[in-house]
Order: sequence, then structure tokens, then C-alpha cells
Amino acid sequence: MASGDSVQQIKERLTIVDVVSSYVELSPAGKHMKAKCPFHNEKTPSFMVNPEQNFWYCFGCQKGGDIFTFVQEMEGLEFRDTLERLADKAGVEIPKFRAYNKEEKSQKQKNYEILETATRFYQVQLEKNTNGKKIIEYLRQRNISGEQIKNFRIGYAPGGWDNLFKFLMKRGYFLKDIAQTGLLVFKEGQSSDNIESYYDRFRDRIIFPVIDVIGRVVGYSARVVPGGDEKNAKYINTPQGLVYDKSQILYGIYQARTEIKKQDYVIITEGNMDVVASFTSGLRNVIAVSGTSLTKEHIKVLKRYTNNFKFCFDMDEAGQRATKKSIQTCLEEGIDLEIIILPVAYKDINELTIKEPDNWQKVVTNSIPVMKYFFDLVFEQYDVNDAKGKKMIAHELLNIIKDIDDPIEQSYWLNKLSDRISVDEDILTQVLEGVKLKKRKEVVNDQGNSEGSNNIPKMKDRLSILQERLLGLFSLFSNQLSGEVKNIDESLFDEEYLVFWRKISVNDKSGIEKEINQFEIGVKYNYDEKDGFIENKISPLEEKEVIRDEIEKARTKELLQKITWDIKKAEEDGDDEASKLLSEEFDRLSREIESK
Repeated sequence: MASGDSVQQIKERLTIVDVVSSYVELSPAGKHMKAKCPFHNEKTPSFMVNPEQNFWYCFGCQKGGDIFTFVQEMEGLEFRDTLERLADKAGVEIPKFRAYNKEEKSQKQKNYEILETATRFYQVQLEKNTNGKKIIEYLRQRNISGEQIKNFRIGYAPGGWDNLFKFLMKRGYFLKDIAQTGLLVFKEGQSSDNIESYYDRFRDRIIFPVIDVIGRVVGYSARVVPGGDEKNAKYINTPQGLVYDKSQILYGIYQARTEIKKQDYVIITEGNMDVVASFTSGLRNVIAVSGTSLTKEHIKVLKRYTNNFKFCFDMDEAGQRATKKSIQTCLEEGIDLEIIILPVAYKDINELTIKEPDNWQKVVTNSIPVMKYFFDLVFEQYDVNDAKGKKMIAHELLNIIKDIDDPIEQSYWLNKLSDRISVDEDILTQVLEGVKLKKRKEVVNDQGNSEGSNNIPKMKDRLSILQERLLGLFSLFSNQLSGEVKNIDESLFDEEYLVFWRKISVNDKSGIEKEINQFEIGVKYNYDEKDGFIENKISPLEEKEVIRDEIEKARTKELLQKITWDIKKAEEDGDDEASKLLSEEFDRLSREIESK
């Protein structure tokens, strides 16, 4: 079966509503369905789904497409991975990669394959190696069942410098490909082409594979074995690489994602053992952030499943710093956040599940809203009856209140702070504005003029919309308009759109499929508040003329605006001759617009 046939079969078996509703909550809107867009923050739904035409489109961020583009956007997957995932969901068999030679596969695919092979090696070592059997006993003592050892694919890296390295080489993998996965350590000062220059990164350690949302191993977190040498580190992780990005990786997300969606909240901790022990105790909506604070990329992944987070981090100094940073990011992203407080006798979740396995669920039920947690914490630290104490309380809490995304909730906590420290709310509001201003300056200094407003979709100007419409028209009606390509001057396009035109004009859409799909939707459909999506009736040749004329008019108006400024400058400089010439050019262009 050709891959094109597979795509069509999947589309016949899975509707756009089937796919989208597994990620976001849809509600009826006439003949269509609507939701808040999962790709940008918004308060009013602008994300629409057309069941009849089997496509989706967001009028806020102007993204759109079919079931494949939706899953690609949501999961950050390449097309082949998306195809395999939806094929599995639809029960459709698709052709496997025919490339047998490992050199012919993409570098990412090689990484995934080597990591999968390594994971199986570690699993076998846990079962068969003498030390591995001791580790299984240790894990069971830590409230980790045999079922969860298999579920999380926990393994053992035996002692010795090259056990895994030799195993992978015997399986036919190349040195440079193995090295790229992060499984090896390179000896500084040696030749990178020499096998003797490398050794296994993980040795005599318990292996916790890190698995992405679609079940691929992307790296490892490796714990020193009980009684082992902890001089280097208790845990070591796969380094940043082609498939392992710690700013996006969440331990346990693959195993927990369904339960997170079902329970509509996620428990976030920082220990792999905490996650696996929680599963053993019956709580299966738990994930871990390893060695870093929660990032916006992490939040984007988790928001596919829930907007309700519960933090349970270690409360040592490092844990508190990570918690505060993570909380700040969550509040900025509009997350409903609560804090889980462990009983004083326990330093982490794993310890609690060992001694009181049934109590963990009760502790989770008693979680505290994040602002109440900080109010309680700060008011315990400082004396509210002392001027300096009031100042410190205000300083600590305003630095958290400033990050609350919702203005009503922010106002509520500001009022609460005013009552508790007996300081006028107007004064606190002024201080808060100063804190916000300082924060904005820090963001500008950190980011310069880069992507500082990614969450706010930019509204496209009329000229951009017209260019996209012309591109979409020539793509949709390539046969009817093939003879008109020569009549389209490249000067009609801005540089960013000229790239697309040069490919469309020779009927080549490779590498720009997603953008072209969106351009085509803009041509093919209109949106009406009452009737939803309406398919346009288009005469390609007439439409081409109209759009081209409108672009030329827009270009001329841009030029008129520039001439207006030049005339003003010439008059200020007393340059009558330049002013006269510019005025004549202005009149000529104005008549040109009127004649069109």
C-alpha cells in the first residue's frame, strides 16, 4: 500500500472531531465546533473545527489544516511519526521504512533506534546480571513493583568501561552514531575516529529511560547503585542532544498522559523514584522534572492534557528555588496551581510511599492553592506588627502577585495583602506597577527585540494577507493558472513571501507544505459568525487579477506614504525644487490608483 493510500484510509476512519477532541474540549457553534486555541493564549474561542470538510482553523493565530497537521502542531512530531501514530489509532497498516542500511536513515531515526536497543540491553542486564537481581530487590524495598519496573522499562548498566559500547558495535552500529546519542564519553585529547577514545557514560547504575509522549526512548537518568560510589553524582543524565532536550523532556509523561487527562490535574515532582513509587501506590498522573525548573516548553506539553498543576518538590534550599522559578512560569502562563505539602517526617514522596503507602493519596487531596501557601509561608517568616516586617512581606508577595495572569485573581490577592498588613491598597498597587515595570525592563534586556511576545499572535497587515491569498490561489489552481505565472512580477512579493512564490511557480511545495496549506484555506473558505465556515466560489483568473491589482494599489499607497514624509522633510529643509518634484510624483501615483 502506498503512503498516499494510507493517508486517505486514515482520514476516512478518523474525523477531525475524533482527533481534536482528544486534546481540547469542543463545543457546538452552528454547523461547526469551537474551542480555545491550544496553540496560543486566548480568552474567547477563535479555534474552529469543520466536521464536514474535516479541517481546523484558528482565526487568532491563523494556523489551520487537517488531522495530520493538528497532531504535528500539538506533539511537535515529524510527518512520518504522525502518520504512524494516527495509523495505529485508526487501525490502518502503513508501509515500513524500506531503508535497510542504517546509514540511509535520518540521524534522528538512528538515535531512536540505538537508544531503543540500549534500553533492551539494560533491561536484560537487570534481569540476568547478578547485581541486577540485587537491584530488583532494592527497588521493591523502595515501593517499586515488578509491574512498574516493566512499565517504566527500568534497567541496569553493569560495571566496566565498554559493555554497552561493544554490544552496540557488534549489532552493526557506527561509532559516530552511537556517540551522538550521549551513551558514550569522549576522552579529551584523543582522536574522535578511534574506538579507544570512548567509554560507556553509564556504569554500575540503575537506568531510568526517559520516554517521550509517543513512546520513544530519548535519553536516560542513571542512579548510582545502593552502596555504590557517589563521588561523581548520585544521578547523571543524558547530555543535551539531537533527541534529548531537557527543556522539553518530562519523566513519566508517556505513562501518565492518559491518567492526567482523565483526572484533569498533574502532580509534578523532581524525582524519578517518586514517579514510579506513586504509580505503585495507585496514583498515576505523576511526572518529574529532572535537574531543571519547569519551563514554558514543559508547560506547553502538559497543557495538552490539563490546566491544573500540583507541585511536590523537595523543600531544601535548592528545591525551594526551583519551586519558586517554576511557580512564576506557571502563573505567567495562566496555570491553576496548588502545592502539596508532605508530612514533616518525610523528605520526599518515595519515602512517604514506603512507610505510609495509603497516605500519599490523602496528602494530595489536601493540596493548598499556591497563593495561600505563599501567604502562610511569608507571614510565618516576618513580623506583621513591625515596619520592616511589613516591607519584607510586601516585597516577597508582590513579587509573586505580579506574575498572576488573571487580573481578577491578581486584584483579589492584592486586596488580601492590603488587609493583612494594614497598608492602603492604592499604595500596594503603585508598588506592584513598579515591580511589573522592572520585570518588563529585565525581559527587554534579556531578550532584546527577539521573540518577546510569542504568546500574542501578531495581526497581519492587509498587504501580507493579499500576498498569502495570491500564493494560495496559484497553489490551489495550479493547472488553471499555469499560463499566468509569467504575468506575475516578483516585485509583488515581500522577501519572506518571495521564497514561497518561487517554489509554487514551478509547482514545488516540498518543505513548505504547512504554510501552503494555510494559504489555501484562506482562499477556499470564509468564516461567518452565523453560518461558520463557508466555501468560496472562485473564478481563478478573475480572482488573480483582483488580488494582483489590490497588491499593486497597496504598494503604491506605501510609496505615497513615503513620499509624504519626504515632501515634509524637503519643506522643513527649504528645498523647494525637491518638494515640487515629489509633489508631482505624488499626484501621478494618486491618479494611477484612481484609474485602477
